Amino acid sequence: MTPRALTFVLVLLASLSPGLSSARDPEPKAPARTERLPITGGPEADAAAARYFTDTELVDQDGKPRRFYSDLIRGKTVLINFAFASCKTACSPITANLARVQRLLGPRLGKDIHMITITVDPVNDTPGKLKAFSQRFQASPGWYFLSGSRANVEAVLKKVGGYTEDPEKHLTSVIIGDSVTGTWLRALAMAPPENLAYAVEHLNDETH
Repeated sequence: MTPRALTFVLVLLASLSPGLSSARDPEPKAPARTERLPITGGPEADAAAARYFTDTELVDQDGKPRRFYSDLIRGKTVLINFAFASCKTACSPITANLARVQRLLGPRLGKDIHMITITVDPVNDTPGKLKAFSQRFQASPGWYFLSGSRANVEAVLKKVGGYTEDPEKHLTSVIIGDSVTGTWLRALAMAPPENLAYAVEHLNDETH
């Protein structure tokens, strides 16, 4: 598997289409999948994923250094989004919505599932600022708010498709994926939390 094979398969969740989800639904609707990469697990796939995502060092909201691939992505299903602490527009409602996803994931969060929020304003977002931001939404262990040097943060943002020169214009989608299977989805961050949680928990199902 080459790094190119790890390029995100960006597909919209079926839940984002009008009429596919409502309060009357008995359970979340499964996401539509348009492509599934022919990647299997094992040492070769893991090594290729490590080369692509890299172990660029970031820092979490507690000031702890985190290697991006080895500490946060390897062996996990991940939900990644982008925000910054001084944001006055989309970040708060998005993070509040993801806090609902967090509660739905329950004890799996921090075990086989990680939630990752990466700042798009590394110059100003210190770990302390991200800690205060995360506490506003009662983030649990397993939800990482990441900053670091500008060079390191921008390198990671470019890998996951979240880089922007203007923090106010950051991506308002979430990326849900598994680096080993090569399955990656993109959805609006304000999609119903039940649907986002379902997509995370059932990402690698062959059929839905």
